[in-house]
Amino acid sequence: CGRQRTVFFQFLHSYVYCDRTVVLMGDFNCVCDESDKSSQTAISDNSVSVLRDMVISCGLDDVGGSCAPTHSLRYTHFQASSHARLDRIYLSCDLLQQVREYSVQPVFFSDHCLVSFKIGKKESAASKFNWGLWKINRTLLKDEKFIDTVDGLLRDVSKRGGDLGEMWEVLKEEVKLVAIERSSNILFQRREREKQLKRNLEALHRLESQKPGTSMEDIRNIKAELDKIYQEKYKGAVIRSRSEKYLLGEQPTKRALSDEKKYALSKEIREIEVNGAISRDKEVIQQGFVDYYNKLFGERSPPKGFQNLDDFLALMPQLSEDAKTWLEGDITVGEIELVIDSLARQKTPGPDGLCAEFYQCFKKSVSPLLLSIFQEAYKKHELPRSFSEAHTIFIPKSDDEVKKRSVTGYRPISLCNTDYKIFTKVLTRRLQKVIVDLIGDHQTCGIQGRSIQTNIHVARSILETVGGSRVAMIQLDFEKAFDRVRHDVLKRILSHVNVGDVILEGVTMAYDNCGTRLVINNSLSRRIEVKTSVRQGCPLSPLLFSLYLEPFCLKIAACKSIRGFTLNTVEVKVSAYADDVAVFCSDKESIEETVKITNEYCDATGAAVNWGKCCGFWHGNWTSKPLSFARIDWTSTPTTYLGVPLQHYKDSTPYWTEVLENLKSKTATWVTRDISIFTRATVCNIFLIAKLWYVLQVLACKRISIQKFHKVFATFIWKSSWERMRRDNLFRRVKTGGLGLTHLYVRQLVSRFCFLRDQNHPFLRTVIQMKLANSLPAMLVTSDCGKPLSLVGFLKEVKDAALFLQSRFSLEYLNSVKKKKLSRDLVEILFPTPLYRSVYSHCPGQDVLCRVKKMAVPPVVKSFFFKLHSGTLPVKPWLEEKGLFVPWSIDCLLCKTPETIEHIFIYCWDAVFFWDILQKTLKKDLIITHETIRFLPVDKGDTVPYDMFIVLGLFSL
Repeated sequence: CGRQRTVFFQFLHSYVYCDRTVVLMGDFNCVCDESDKSSQTAISDNSVSVLRDMVISCGLDDVGGSCAPTHSLRYTHFQASSHARLDRIYLSCDLLQQVREYSVQPVFFSDHCLVSFKIGKKESAASKFNWGLWKINRTLLKDEKFIDTVDGLLRDVSKRGGDLGEMWEVLKEEVKLVAIERSSNILFQRREREKQLKRNLEALHRLESQKPGTSMEDIRNIKAELDKIYQEKYKGAVIRSRSEKYLLGEQPTKRALSDEKKYALSKEIREIEVNGAISRDKEVIQQGFVDYYNKLFGERSPPKGFQNLDDFLALMPQLSEDAKTWLEGDITVGEIELVIDSLARQKTPGPDGLCAEFYQCFKKSVSPLLLSIFQEAYKKHELPRSFSEAHTIFIPKSDDEVKKRSVTGYRPISLCNTDYKIFTKVLTRRLQKVIVDLIGDHQTCGIQGRSIQTNIHVARSILETVGGSRVAMIQLDFEKAFDRVRHDVLKRILSHVNVGDVILEGVTMAYDNCGTRLVINNSLSRRIEVKTSVRQGCPLSPLLFSLYLEPFCLKIAACKSIRGFTLNTVEVKVSAYADDVAVFCSDKESIEETVKITNEYCDATGAAVNWGKCCGFWHGNWTSKPLSFARIDWTSTPTTYLGVPLQHYKDSTPYWTEVLENLKSKTATWVTRDISIFTRATVCNIFLIAKLWYVLQVLACKRISIQKFHKVFATFIWKSSWERMRRDNLFRRVKTGGLGLTHLYVRQLVSRFCFLRDQNHPFLRTVIQMKLANSLPAMLVTSDCGKPLSLVGFLKEVKDAALFLQSRFSLEYLNSVKKKKLSRDLVEILFPTPLYRSVYSHCPGQDVLCRVKKMAVPPVVKSFFFKLHSGTLPVKPWLEEKGLFVPWSIDCLLCKTPETIEHIFIYCWDAVFFWDILQKTLKKDLIITHETIRFLPVDKGDTVPYDMFIVLGLFSL
């Protein structure tokens, strides 16, 4: 109102009246000049006088009044037949001469126009696109013209003669040119359409300015068309900014465009230390990376102990002739098609720009062609030249700005071409079938059926079972482990283990003459030849590195001079996850022997250990615990291993208390986002619980801590400091009336039970048998009839979980059920059907929450409907029932009856008139009852989303 504006302008005056240059702009909700409004009524508002006085006394001028071109729109706000120039910009007078390009542009998402201007000189031209970083636009794979053209190219290739590898290279270039041309045509047409709509919108606004009330319907229609165009833009920006995961089912908004810009800036390397000096010059930064990786990937002289490699290889097992024969079988079209189907979507492609979706779209045509190319490559002993090319991008290892100034502060990731990935994935799938015969259970990286949790369980179990004995744990740090893998060493290992020609020759072709270009600040470096390393980004890399490291692990395990930790007859010496290697020793002589073997392995293979980053800890009864021993720094307390704080293995409460505080701070950053109640539950599952769960799988956690986590999640979901209903309802699946929030205690029960049931690691099986057999006689067979042991920590949780499940399910069921089904069955058993569902169990439309969750409506509407459905909508009787103050009374001001949900949405006169008008507008009889407003039943034959219209209607009421 005018009085409030007066107070605001007076308050604003005290800030604007200063000796600084002022830019004041916004929706002033009033006009200072008769010509700035379409109505003929006189201005009689005291706030206008206050605003005029402020503009004059502060030396400001109206940019629209002084600098607007004659063709500019007169008004900035259009409503019914009353229009006005409410949106204005005031500048200090000395800035007016620098103002240019003032404009008023109608927008589709508001009844206000966009008022813009520029100050100062014209900006420099935008940087040109780097065609070396071209990537196919995935939307082309839905374009019929593009698909038909590519199909024709593929048919032509199959008819041509000559070198298939060369033809394949030519084909990819032709596809690229076709994609560029088609994308350009589509983009041109889309831009022209958008420009035409904007021109029409501006023309209609001009007409509306002259004849108010005549063009509003046409304006609304054009705004709807522009809305569709911008929704597509937002979706594209979401994908390019890698923020798709943050939408979690919500409709993208203009925020996605800023997310895209932020993502581009986050990848920029702004400064780097080169030769002792910090440089911000982009060419110097790029050259610094090129010099470093040219040296790292370049050819080196043979290791000084290369002749001793056979001593390590002698311990490696060899595949049987039957396994070798199977591996050497011909590659088939079926294998290629399976690999294409399994390719991850939405991944950045390699230098050729062709993504996984391209190969999936043309799978039937491409698969036979790729098979012919692979067969020809094996005959020629050479893959097509693009297979050996890659781009290397860099990801910061930490957020520390000091570390980001160093070249070594970035992790290199290879972006390989998708056809290369298909070839190596075929080899990987074959090698995966026999890898367990070549690599011991001490290595878990990249091997199906093995998990990083096993390594952590082993380390924690050793600490728990030491008792009166002792152990020392060493964590070795292999420097640039993947990047220092010598190809000649790798080939000798593959040859020794008898993998056959298909794998050996395939790996040889994949790594012969391979090279990469570094992507630094959206610019490509010169080509760097890769003579060492296995590419982090190649499907074969994890298995190849595990094979490369296996001789070292076997040497440690076989060395009699190294005494590991022994429990009964099972001894543990080494545990590895890729290059994260832990060695367990029971005396100092074993430590010295470990260091000696590590140096011998590095001398034989060209690997390197950064002894300054290696660490160890003493545990148990040691006569002395030196802080430095055998080139390694030591502590007397366990350290973090593979991201898990082993120092808390006895009492984890302090750790979980710290995690709780971190969760609270993380939810605080999410609470301001405009997301629905469904999405807030998904945020908890994906961004909060996922990180928490990694440690919770292997470290004990008391139930009271889990309840505290659940409270943080629940209050975040409700966006309130208190919970509106029984918390258990949130854990039910969406289709059964909940939000699908993960129940940590249920997951903990299932995880602990599966640790017991599915365990096949020899050491962990021994621990289970020794510690749990007497406590779980129904599940574990033992000849010891003694008393059950007193358990604490993780093993106590395992025992309690087994007894808990045993009391509710049969052993036959527990021995065969899968994790996911057991979790769902537990939720159904432990959490009864909510009253708001059981009362209406006979109603159709039980999947209503699933439908609402997917609806293209604002997040606030989805949250509103869940509260309506679950009976937690804050209507007056509900507030009074909860003990909250309700001013005046709980009655409807219009009808003088209690303002219940049914009254608001069905019986109130507002509701009666609203539904009557809506039904006449839709020409559809809508059944509005206390059941239908909660379950929105729909007919299968309906092609119109009446349920969505009802939800929007309920929200508007």
